[in-house]
Amino acid sequence: MFAAASYLPQASSIAADVDWVFDLIFWVCTAFLAIIVGVAGVFVIRYRARSYRPDAEPAPTHNNRLELTWTAIPLALVFVIFGLSTAVYFRMVRAAPNAAEVQVTARKWSWWFDHPEGKGSPELHVVAGRPVELVMASNDVIHSLSIPAFRVKQDVVPGRYTRLRFTPTAAGRYPIYCTEYCGRDHSAMRTEVVVHADAADYQKWLERSAYEDSMPLAEVGKKVWEERGCKSCHSLDGTPIKGGGPSFKGLWGKTETLSSGKSVTVDENYIRESILDPRKEIVLGYGPIMPPTPLEEREIRGIIEFIKAQK
Repeated sequence: MFAAASYLPQASSIAADVDWVFDLIFWVCTAFLAIIVGVAGVFVIRYRARSYRPDAEPAPTHNNRLELTWTAIPLALVFVIFGLSTAVYFRMVRAAPNAAEVQVTARKWSWWFDHPEGKGSPELHVVAGRPVELVMASNDVIHSLSIPAFRVKQDVVPGRYTRLRFTPTAAGRYPIYCTEYCGRDHSAMRTEVVVHADAADYQKWLERSAYEDSMPLAEVGKKVWEERGCKSCHSLDGTPIKGGGPSFKGLWGKTETLSSGKSVTVDENYIRESILDPRKEIVLGYGPIMPPTPLEEREIRGIIEFIKAQK
């Protein structure tokens, strides 16, 4: 068969079933297209105007058997496709025992995954052969998490939780996309799912620090700025980003006027408060668009040092 697997890996337990239904629909549509175009071609040639046939030939106006046939065959195919696709869907959404539950947070324009052992990461890490259940929420607008190699996709909606279940089967790295338009940097809202070959390899990743102890704090801050969605709203060159926040360039030590009319100096305490409770003190001219961003203490210190460096 045609098989979507010819250009996409089948990296989950449900992928082959999804491809099979897709191929069935594809070949049914191809067969009907060929039949309809073929019959239309024959009729065009057979009944084209001729000098010896100026008028249309007599034709039947009604045929019960023919009409029942061309109604029954497509209807039967629709029921077959419905039954097969529904069976695949139920296998896709069925909860597996002992599934690893990962908390997923979507925001403009980044993903964050809190794994069951407590480690957070901008990438999703799972083990081949171990069922996974993603519990997903959005901090702002509707997003949609799609993993084409697994043949799974689910909307992520603000104000409620949605779930996505799958079992990865092949070790490797596979792209994750947002497939619901969510604003300016929608196309950049990409990350990866890392499928570890076994539990031992996954454990090594768990024990590895996201930031090496020797990494300077400013480098930690840059990494946070890149991975946690900060760069989508805060530029480094002084250029304002439409719908975003103040640029980091020259921000340190600056006196800002707040929407409440008060003034504040951008220092360690103000930056820390702006990260943990961003809607408490909003700079005049900007909206309350930034969601609370839970960071580790070293990450907050890193952001502070990173902002200091943007002179």
